[in-house]
Amino acid sequence: MFVKLCDKSDLPVGELKAFKVKGLEVLAVNLDDRIFCLAGRCTHAGAPLAEGVLEGEVLTCPWHYSQFNVANGLVLRGPAEKPLTTYRIEEKDDSLFIDL
Repeated sequence: MFVKLCDKSDLPVGELKAFKVKGLEVLAVNLDDRIFCLAGRCTHAGAPLAEGVLEGEVLTCPWHYSQFNVANGLVLRGPAEKPLTTYRIEEKDDSLFIDL
């Protein structure tokens, strides 16, 4: 089921932005005009990943510096062991929709 996340203009290139959609915390990432959507909290200790640092496809958690690949949610460096849930995104009429 796809639900509107935001207008594409609300997510500039290079930005991380947290959203609450149907009770879920999700993180949207605009990486060179490719949009990725993942769980919004670190799987290690629940840190808000929107406060993390994005370098290329690597997202670093702000609390304990776990690293994740934003394209597939995989852990690149611990202490996190569990990957982030990823969500499919569709773009339609300059709006972004997330598949929950």
